[in-house]
Amino acid sequence: MDHDHDHGHHGHSHSHPHSHGSRPTQVQVSDPSKATPDVLIAANYLRDTTKSGMKVRQGQLNGKRVDYFKGKAAINALLRPAYATSTSKSRRPITTREEARQMIFNLGVTGFFLHVERGESAGKGTPRPLQVSQSQTVNEDWYYMWVWEGSQWFLYLGAVGMVLALLAAVMFPLWPPTLRLGVWYLSVGVLILLGVFMGIAVVRLILYVITMFVVPPGIWIFPNLFEDVGIVESFIPFWEWDKPKVKKANIENIEKKVDKDEEEEEEEEEESPRVQKRRVMLEDEDD
Repeated sequence: MDHDHDHGHHGHSHSHPHSHGSRPTQVQVSDPSKATPDVLIAANYLRDTTKSGMKVRQGQLNGKRVDYFKGKAAINALLRPAYATSTSKSRRPITTREEARQMIFNLGVTGFFLHVERGESAGKGTPRPLQVSQSQTVNEDWYYMWVWEGSQWFLYLGAVGMVLALLAAVMFPLWPPTLRLGVWYLSVGVLILLGVFMGIAVVRLILYVITMFVVPPGIWIFPNLFEDVGIVESFIPFWEWDKPKVKKANIENIEKKVDKDEEEEEEEEEESPRVQKRRVMLEDEDD
């Protein structure tokens, strides 16, 4: 039975008929305005694959390409330190897999995504056919299709901004002389700021190299200059001893291991039954 799915439209519901003529279960598509702040933060975090590191795959539903992911990948993403930093300090971060499963459940109930079943792949690189499942529960080994496409405000504002910038550039010769002079001063100011920034970067590197030999382990001025912090925080503190980032390295290694395990699982899933059988036979021969 085909499942009709109007992808990306908010406020609609989808019926998933059960067998034996029972009443259909209504799954409400996400309305971000009705989601709790915690759920909305988690949805934005998972939708941003750059921040969450969650692997998203391409599938086909009713002839349309859609994004889907594995439950385990979403749970692992919620347990990463990046999610804790994206939440408010007043809210307790997710620290256990059970809490992560509960958040995934809340996202599903709100309708941000739906549990889908995958069909056989037509070949490597070809999106797998997807079918919305009647069972909308949480399982690490199941797959879930995004219904919510994320906040569109930045997209709309960016489009309007590009149009306005293009019009302003085309009409630049018609600008008043005072306004054109102001733009020139502004561009010069930006270039000066860039020059100062590059100068600080060079000076801090030279100072670090010198102090690394004179007073090891070395001193950094503006140690947060290239960190992912605000503009003011980038210049606080003024100086700091160089510290080995062991903790950060360990976290990155753990995340890489998790990603590698997920990729290996995906490769095994993509293998045809014949290839899997052949691989098992070869392993038995080696033993």
